[in-house]
Amino acid sequence: MFMEVVLYDLFLVIFGIILGVIVSDPLKKIITGKYKEEMRQKKRVKLLLYIRENKTNVASTTEELAERVFAGKLDINTVNKLLKEIEEIGLIKAITNKEQNASKAKWLYLKKQ
Repeated sequence: MFMEVVLYDLFLVIFGIILGVIVSDPLKKIITGKYKEEMRQKKRVKLLLYIRENKTNVASTTEELAERVFAGKLDINTVNKLLKEIEEIGLIKAITNKEQNASKAKWLYLKKQ
């Protein structure tokens, strides 16, 4: 009887430790907000890769990027915000007219030498 209780307690402790090690990193990311930032970073990288690998010499508009890269799952305002963040880094450039709204802006990749 005593041996069964000790083994059961040992099993619970080992199971708790293993579960704690496996769950700690994702749980910490959710609590600190790093999970959302990682998702935003993945979306920015996806946009940047599409713009950089665009074989046509025609620049894509914000609407086209929202449709082609994210299949219309993200709204244009979110895509525009992500593109502005990439532009602040200096990797892409927006081409706009004063009369144009943000969804009609064309985006070009700036080649570094």
